Amino acid sequence: MKDYYKILEVSSNASKDEIKKAFKKLAKKYHPDINKGDKKAEEKFKELSEAYEVLGNEHEREKYDSARTGRGSFKFEGFSKEGPFGDFFYHHSGQTGSSDFFEEILKSFGGLGGKGGNSPFGGFDNLFNRASGKGNQRQDARATLKIPLGTAINGGKISVSGLPGGSQTVNIPANSLSGQIISVDTYQGAFNLKLEIEDEHPFKVKGNHIETTISINMAQALLGSKIKLRSPRGEDFIVTVPPGSQNGDSLRLRDQGLGGDLFVKLEVNVPKTLNEAQKKAFVDFADKMGWKY
Repeated sequence: MKDYYKILEVSSNASKDEIKKAFKKLAKKYHPDINKGDKKAEEKFKELSEAYEVLGNEHEREKYDSARTGRGSFKFEGFSKEGPFGDFFYHHSGQTGSSDFFEEILKSFGGLGGKGGNSPFGGFDNLFNRASGKGNQRQDARATLKIPLGTAINGGKISVSGLPGGSQTVNIPANSLSGQIISVDTYQGAFNLKLEIEDEHPFKVKGNHIETTISINMAQALLGSKIKLRSPRGEDFIVTVPPGSQNGDSLRLRDQGLGGDLFVKLEVNVPKTLNEAQKKAFVDFADKMGWKY
């Protein structure tokens, strides 16, 4: 059985972060672009990738460690979708030729080219340059992350699955906007996530604005009123309903949205039933107002 810890030059109790750093360091050293035509370097790179596929995946590492201590057996089954390399290697683990193997990897990276022109290893050059702050971010690494309105406004932490290397807790900055890009540090370098802000009752997201609906009675609509509400930021505030407000009117509260405003839509509540005394009082009122009915 291969000693993956020895291959990555780390101890058996190395942390996930230490394993990731060791892989980055050695993968750059044995990068086929740097060692053009060196079959041993190619094989070493494949060996490093295999070691990281196992040790970079907590479940696979646990099975591997059990086998090392004689409590079971372990066989590398190839690069899996669930492993740290995901789709990049999944379809190519059965390749026998080194050149074919790396050329297929290039396709997985969307045909990225590096300094080597048509070299099948240019994608990896971009991959590791990103980790050191060089090169351009890959647009095809972008995914959409849906977050609740409250988290977008106040900031917070979101657990995100499906990232290279597995699930990760991502910090969402306060006052985030729909369409905003945040960058997550993974073993592949910066991974871009595009934010999509979701409605959160009783608020609805409309671009940079937020909408909500409140129900008022006829007296409040006719005479005006002051109503206590809670803003999307969780703060209590008073909204003033002007006299003569109509059903469907909207009150605009500036700078209470996501870089925009908060619109409070009024819904005038008309009683469905009246007792005799109430009906008589309303008839008298309607007659005084000159209303037809």
